[in-house]
Amino acid sequence: MLGAIVALAAVTLVGAALAPDGSSKARPFAVSRLAPKSAPSPLAGRLSKVYGTNIPASRYGTEIADLEDEGTNLAGEQVSELSPLPARLFIVPENEYRAYAQRWIAQAVSGASLLRHALGAGHRAAAQLAWATTWSDYLHLGAVYGLFATQNQAIDGVPGVLPGGSASPRFVGLHRIEMGLWTGASLGSLIGYSKLLQGALERLHNVVAQAQFTPLEYATRSHEIIEDAQRDLLSGSEVPWSGQGVLGIAAGLAATEEVFHTLEPLLSGRENTEGEVRSELLMLRGLLASIDHRHHGSYPSLAQLGSYEHEQLNGYVAGALSALEQMPGTLETEVRRSPPKLPQPSTAERAKERAEERQAEGEP
Repeated sequence: MLGAIVALAAVTLVGAALAPDGSSKARPFAVSRLAPKSAPSPLAGRLSKVYGTNIPASRYGTEIADLEDEGTNLAGEQVSELSPLPARLFIVPENEYRAYAQRWIAQAVSGASLLRHALGAGHRAAAQLAWATTWSDYLHLGAVYGLFATQNQAIDGVPGVLPGGSASPRFVGLHRIEMGLWTGASLGSLIGYSKLLQGALERLHNVVAQAQFTPLEYATRSHEIIEDAQRDLLSGSEVPWSGQGVLGIAAGLAATEEVFHTLEPLLSGRENTEGEVRSELLMLRGLLASIDHRHHGSYPSLAQLGSYEHEQLNGYVAGALSALEQMPGTLETEVRRSPPKLPQPSTAERAKERAEERQAEGEP
């Protein structure tokens, strides 16, 4: 009991010592000694620009921070804190993808053969199904179909890039057959196009086996596949007759997943790109699976796709694109230059700057 009384008395004495005494002369505890009022900076409001740039001084720090957040330097070049990867590490992923592409070429050739037989038998519904299968198989090539422009035009070319459009004699291949199948053209008139298509697909085996691309091209291709799908397939511009944009997006996603799979060993441990890409691709894959389920086990045409489903698909594709954009920087193989140092002003420039400052302040 005595100890409690002593402790209470001690607390009371300390509180009395710290409390203000109520006089008008009392000051806040220790403020005047520890934090005296500082004089205003003579430079405050006088800096108008930063030497070596055309950026106002008031914005310079913010803009440099924004550039760093975007992974670029003052010259607009992509920069990364990661050590560059040796280009030789991409040989195995690229060879894996070539083998994958060869398997899908074989699938597309088989589909083209079924398409030709369906056309010959006069079965439009069967021919439409065979067309969709062949087209989807071809889109699974993904990362390599952009490496052979002439062959790609003969297989998957659209009329908009040709003089005369759909009337051009160079408009052949999958989309020429698509136009005929969904506009009521005679099936017999499409057999010749199907033969040309099958031959063009068969010739791809050697082309893909010899195709060469740089590590940057390969790392960038996964993003380009989904970007093309968003622009040309989700909009319906590449499949105006069949409307099979959802099917095309699913095929493009499969190609992107394969590129990502081959590059995973190189992405591991390099920032968080691997996790972000995997997460976004899984969500897009899940959405496509739910759309397929709701439409009784097949992808609907764009016209059959509900408005909410279309919004969801657009959002998930955009999310995948955002994650995939990080891959080229994460897999960089070259050392990028450091941001350039700002040049030091000369004596004459410093004197001129001081004169301008004095003039602005009204000094003689």
